[in-house]
Amino acid sequence: MVRFIKNETTFVIALIAALISALFNPPSKAWLDAIDFRTLALLFSLMGISEGLKASHFFDSVAYSIERKAGNTRRLSILLVMIVFISSMFFTNDVSLLIFVPFSMMILDMARVDEEHVAKVVVLETISANLGSMTTPVGNPQNLYICSFFNVDAAPFFRTILPYSAISLILVLALSFILLRRSHALESQNEGISVDSKKTALYIALLIVALLAVFRVIDWRMLFFAEAIILLIWDRKILLKIDYILLLTFVCFFIFSENMGNIEAVRNLLSSPMESHPIATSALVSQVISNVPAAILLSPFSDSFEGVLIGTDIGGLGTPIASLASLISLKFYMKRKGGKKERYMLLFLLWNFALLLALALFSLAV
Repeated sequence: MVRFIKNETTFVIALIAALISALFNPPSKAWLDAIDFRTLALLFSLMGISEGLKASHFFDSVAYSIERKAGNTRRLSILLVMIVFISSMFFTNDVSLLIFVPFSMMILDMARVDEEHVAKVVVLETISANLGSMTTPVGNPQNLYICSFFNVDAAPFFRTILPYSAISLILVLALSFILLRRSHALESQNEGISVDSKKTALYIALLIVALLAVFRVIDWRMLFFAEAIILLIWDRKILLKIDYILLLTFVCFFIFSENMGNIEAVRNLLSSPMESHPIATSALVSQVISNVPAAILLSPFSDSFEGVLIGTDIGGLGTPIASLASLISLKFYMKRKGGKKERYMLLFLLWNFALLLALALFSLAV
């Protein structure tokens, strides 16, 4: 039980929050109506696709190719940060960090870089994942939820978010070039790996179908049932790797948000700032309860999706709990032997809040 609580802290908190909020809004049909089954189905499908591509060694192959072509540790480090930025657009910020943070630490250790450099790369990868993931609806869970809740089509979504994604890419690149200055020649110690081409093709095809479902070109039920049948017949192991606790966490957050939204005092507290300053309110609430539950809680208090989308996306920066994905890389680094944990936290907070401030100021200018 103790191990479960440590490993699934977010779920435990979400469950407790849902149970406490139930004291103010007892169970009813409204709870079932509050659960967004479309978002849950898309999350299930995307996690299956990500695990499938991981099992096919597609991610490993791409990463090893980059390592061979990098030439030196500085270029390798910057490329690792950039691949996290790009991959998070399609495979979510948490999946990108789950895959590339352990890989990055392994490669950097083999390259014999100092611990300060490793800490910088991991922090930059975390920032990169949280900012790169804002670019697409599938990049992070709150984008999926917001697109579903407000029925957002592709054109208005990209028109709203691409300016923030572009400035984020510039900021991450500039920060990487400034901070990752030390460099020495790198000789690849890997001979590469074999990629399962058939499995890779299958999951890339499913990813295309998933993107069509996200943008409502096809019904999400078609994607869910088609992928479930394919996995049951051809790749049952992937079904065991899907994070069902994460799906249950979302269910708890849906119920919590429904219950909180029915408390008059809470409605009065959130309605006014969401009307006048939706971006700032969404970003600030994200610092306390994380951007995913913030999106779920605040969406009913907004007449348009733009403020909630921008606020929760840039609100993933800041505190370690502002984005659930940040806790993944934090957990990996804190397990390192000889890791500079205090230094890591200092760098994390300094750069996260600096970029959060920069993007908040940018939102005032656009």
